[in-house]
Amino acid sequence: MSKETYVNLFKKYELYRSDIYMLTQTKTAEIFFLFEEVCYELIQDRAINRQIPPEFISTAKTFIKQNTFINVYFALIDNRAFFLSDLIDFLALIKSAKPN
Repeated sequence: MSKETYVNLFKKYELYRSDIYMLTQTKTAEIFFLFEEVCYELIQDRAINRQIPPEFISTAKTFIKQNTFINVYFALIDNRAFFLSDLIDFLALIKSAKPN
C-alpha cells in the first residue's frame, strides 16, 4: 500500500480534502465508513504505515480492538472527521511514489 492507496480511499467517498470536519452534516455516513476503512488499513504491516506517526496507528489499533473509551470518543462524527483531516494533512507531507 502506498500513499496513493490512502488517497484513493478518501476519493472513493469524495472526501479527499483537509476540511472534512466541515462536511459532518452532509457526509455523515461517508465519514463513518471511511474512518473504519482507514483504521483497518492503518493497522496493516505496510511500508507507508511506517511513515505515519505512531499516534494514528495506535489509535486505529485501539479502535479496532473495541476499546470502550476510544469507541465512545469516535462515536462522535466530529472526532472521526478531525482524525481523518489530520491524516490527510500528514499524507500531504509524504512524497508520492515515483512512477516506474
